[in-house]
Amino acid sequence: MRLGMMQPYFFPYLGYFSLIHATDCWIVFDTPQYIRRGWVNRNRVLSTGTVGWKYARVPIANCDSATPINEIRIATRSEWQRDLFNSLDAYRIRKAPHYQKTISFLQNTLTFPTQNLSDLLVHCLSCCCEHLDLPFHQQTFSNMHLNLPSISHAGDWALKTSQSVSAAEYINPPGGRSIFNVEEFEQAKILLKFLQPALPAYEQGREQFLPGLSIIDAIMWNSTERVREMIADYELVAA
Repeated sequence: MRLGMMQPYFFPYLGYFSLIHATDCWIVFDTPQYIRRGWVNRNRVLSTGTVGWKYARVPIANCDSATPINEIRIATRSEWQRDLFNSLDAYRIRKAPHYQKTISFLQNTLTFPTQNLSDLLVHCLSCCCEHLDLPFHQQTFSNMHLNLPSISHAGDWALKTSQSVSAAEYINPPGGRSIFNVEEFEQAKILLKFLQPALPAYEQGREQFLPGLSIIDAIMWNSTERVREMIADYELVAA
């Protein structure tokens, strides 16, 4: 079994979905501390301004700096969804070919009745995968109640979790190489691989392609078939 494990992000970029595509089992790692100004409750979308992008976000309620992701609450502002859809107006202005279809998809997705941020994020990920016909065999870490041995360093979470669920391989983004001890995986007979997504450029209604935006951007400009092709365009590299 190939395992992937990541924190839940708000409509993440294409590479996140490439990781899901590459795995047989996905664990939503919802117990780490929430990091402010990260990707958990916001992501980048196109704008009509000079910078070219802005944030679409879910506002969160005040919380302690040590609060884990699975305990973060959504702010009780009834207008946050209106603000979010307003942040996507650049796609209407730039005449994105799948604008109306994407807006309808987002409206249906965000009607999910919860004040828990993590629950909303998992729901959004599931809906995205369903929209793209991408299998998503997920479990939420906090609900698995794994009895893990002592964790000695950041990369140990992946190793100990892989051992606990009897994974033969663990797949990670290339940016996380430094936190892993390859010898520990070799000793545990778990194959550690890193996924390098191709992330091809596509038409965005502007002169220069702006990479690294939310999956929302990809589905605004491309058919679901083309988005699936881009998601499946990656290389798995052994550690």
